[in-house]
Amino acid sequence: MKTIGVLFHFILFTSSVYSANTFVGIKNNLNLLKHNTVDSIAHVNDLFIIPLSKESLVCKMEENQVKVLSKLPITNASKAIIVNDEYVCSIDSMVSIFDLNGKCLHTFTGDFTPISLNAKNRVIYLGGKYSVEAKKPGEIFAIIDLEKSWPKLTSIILPIKIRPFKSIDDVLILGNKLILVDNVIYPKYLFEYDITDSNKPVHLSTKKLENHMPNEHILKGDVNQDWLILFSQGTFRSGTSKYIAIEGKSSGKLYVHLPSYFSKEWDTQQKPKYNYHDICLIDSNLFILTWDLLYRLDLNGPISEEQLVEIKTSILEIEMVLKTPTNRLIAVSENEYELIH
Repeated sequence: MKTIGVLFHFILFTSSVYSANTFVGIKNNLNLLKHNTVDSIAHVNDLFIIPLSKESLVCKMEENQVKVLSKLPITNASKAIIVNDEYVCSIDSMVSIFDLNGKCLHTFTGDFTPISLNAKNRVIYLGGKYSVEAKKPGEIFAIIDLEKSWPKLTSIILPIKIRPFKSIDDVLILGNKLILVDNVIYPKYLFEYDITDSNKPVHLSTKKLENHMPNEHILKGDVNQDWLILFSQGTFRSGTSKYIAIEGKSSGKLYVHLPSYFSKEWDTQQKPKYNYHDICLIDSNLFILTWDLLYRLDLNGPISEEQLVEIKTSILEIEMVLKTPTNRLIAVSENEYELIH
């Protein structure tokens, strides 16, 4: 196993300067993403990971069923992805690269906390934040190129001045476009990059995000050719609020507020009907996990809680939802999973 300290090679691939006219909402972002998304298309993974409480499963779809290929020593406390159907990358307190059988090949540590990740071909894109003790605390965007015989974690300079306590909380990919979701302290941004050359991200634009509430941070994003979804949460004196912002062919928001004095053990009549926990976008359907129940929202129709349709599942206490490379939905609990038909 190779243990590699972080070697920050600060590379600025573009000298674009952002201006006030780039600071717009996310409503028209999909128009930009639809261009040049079919050139030099990345290898599409057949494999995917199902994270459980004691291990993670490397799987593929075969004859309309989930086939488990191997088991990894990674729990659902970490985030993990398949890279080019050849490797697994996981993040927790460090960044780790495994082969598909769970052998650790590389680890990367340093004065940063990895929070989000994605991959195209053999290049891994990481988002996170530097530690408060770092020389330049704030957001971090970095890549690891597994084409290299000795991979390094290479930091990419962001097109804004980084600020303490901020982070890159999600990395979204649509074809040859990559979106970084900048987080926590307002102003917050979407940074768009061209990744036609996987290991040379080129900054395209910087867009200001709408601020919904104090201390808002993005829990998860999802994107396809028609919609961009951002699921966020903010906690303040009166309680916790959660937003699901929907932009694209149709636009809208879903919102829930949990008062600071709320307890799940209270009378069910006082329990809010919804408490969003996870999202998953497949075609025109937005799947929403609320409490431990799964719902579907048809984005071609009105955007409101009244349009949520409950999906019956066999497993209980669902903790997350994920989609396969073939756009199949899987519900995951602590130790079980279910393919949703």
